[in-house]
Amino acid sequence: MAAATRAAALQPHLPEADIARGWVCYADQQYDEAVRLARGALDRKPDCEGGYYLLGRALFSMGRFHEILEIAETAVQMAGEDYNIYTPIGNALGALGKTDLLRHWRLRRVQTLEAHLRKVPEDVRARVMLSIDYASLDRVDDALRELNLAVGFRPDDASVLYNAACAFCTLKQKPEALDALRKARDAGFRDSDWARRDPDLALLQGDPEFERLYPPSSSNKVAASQA
Repeated sequence: MAAATRAAALQPHLPEADIARGWVCYADQQYDEAVRLARGALDRKPDCEGGYYLLGRALFSMGRFHEILEIAETAVQMAGEDYNIYTPIGNALGALGKTDLLRHWRLRRVQTLEAHLRKVPEDVRARVMLSIDYASLDRVDDALRELNLAVGFRPDDASVLYNAACAFCTLKQKPEALDALRKARDAGFRDSDWARRDPDLALLQGDPEFERLYPPSSSNKVAASQA
């Protein structure tokens, strides 16, 4: 976040600066402001790097799933080779129970990730995300191969460990998922709003250990009281 703040300060009028400020707002759970900044940047520069990913993450963290689906095709087109954009789209579909459409998007992301890894085989984040998709498509051996590679290369990476928990959940391996999630929190993944809405972690939600690791944040409590 410090790097994002410095980037915004250096060239405050650029769309990229608004995206940097948006990530700071996202980290502070100021999701409405993150959405405003992302939309403003994308209005000025539709292919602004990271813009649609920030927008998708902020909308998902607020539970505004339908809005993510409204921008999905445009987001993928404008994001180019940034495979991260598939994550909020897939999570929104999962949260809405759109199983068939989710499978379609999983297959699209598999193609994108496999092509990316042929060019950048050392991208560990891509491998752990691919493991989630393989698991959801019942390609268990492929999922475990990519999962073990990713965690083996980055055993202390918070994002890798969090996504490993998602993969283990999809494989119905609850003890392994909880262990990975504990390690993810210890490594720095503290985003309760995201974790509590993430359909990939449905196997853990309601478990006492999950509730201890990721209790409702203030924004989640407000949303629940207004539901």
